Amino acid sequence: MENPHSKISPTAKIAAYWKSLSDIPFSKEIAVALQAEQTAEQSLGNNIAAMTTFSPLILEARYKAIDAAIMKSGAQHIIELACGLSPRGLQLAAAGIEYIGTDLPEILAESQPVINSIGWRQGLPMQRIHFHAANVLDKAQLENAAGHFQGKTFDICNEGLLMYLNTSEKKIMAENIRALLKTSGGCWITTDIMFSDIRKQLFAALTGSRKELYTSVLGNISEQVGRNITANDFADEAAAMSFYEAAGFNIEKIPFYDSSYPLSTLYLVPDEVQEWALGILTEANTWILQPMEQV
Repeated sequence: MENPHSKISPTAKIAAYWKSLSDIPFSKEIAVALQAEQTAEQSLGNNIAAMTTFSPLILEARYKAIDAAIMKSGAQHIIELACGLSPRGLQLAAAGIEYIGTDLPEILAESQPVINSIGWRQGLPMQRIHFHAANVLDKAQLENAAGHFQGKTFDICNEGLLMYLNTSEKKIMAENIRALLKTSGGCWITTDIMFSDIRKQLFAALTGSRKELYTSVLGNISEQVGRNITANDFADEAAAMSFYEAAGFNIEKIPFYDSSYPLSTLYLVPDEVQEWALGILTEANTWILQPMEQV
């Protein structure tokens, strides 16, 4: 890869801070332990207040959309790719589901002890939570992680990763995941598939200072991680469909937000644009990808 994924680590703390403003279980404990708010303040500076208007809502919806798809699939074993500071392992373990979180070793070195500590303090069944160092572009590392389930069916999920991968990297990741799922019989759940035409619509809907802020923050994130994240979007939904079908997946799409779960951070969004924000979340989709029998 042209840039190490470890550069993405600070953005994971920003996401953890925004999630901590929601009712997502264990998100507050993780954010406090890793001083996520301080990292967000340092990274976003004067933009933090304005960004905290919409970002917590988007992050909360994204997280809960993954949860809804996992419940729909009925999976009892989950691998989360690039898990970062996700509280999902704690939440799933509490629900009786076995979880493997994978990420780069330098990220796990910081997050794993914190998550384990919270789990033990909360009296959770920590034998259901496991961590494995793995890069999504390294098939052998992913196979090693999946080997922990010893042939049991599992699903794979990820959120907040694909925006950092270029087309060739997305292809490698898809090939690696398909190979794992062909064996396990599970599916791949993601909310990460973004289209440049949707981003342009969002940009067009913004005015004045919000548009300037959006442009500035995206530029800062791209500079920080060494990757142009907007350049990694698919052109449109049809292009994304074609890409993942060519990669050997059948595709099911379910609404990103369908009112089946509460959005506890909606109050942060100004009343006059709440309907607009909910419309964006309702029109987006969670993608559930199942390997085709033949490719």
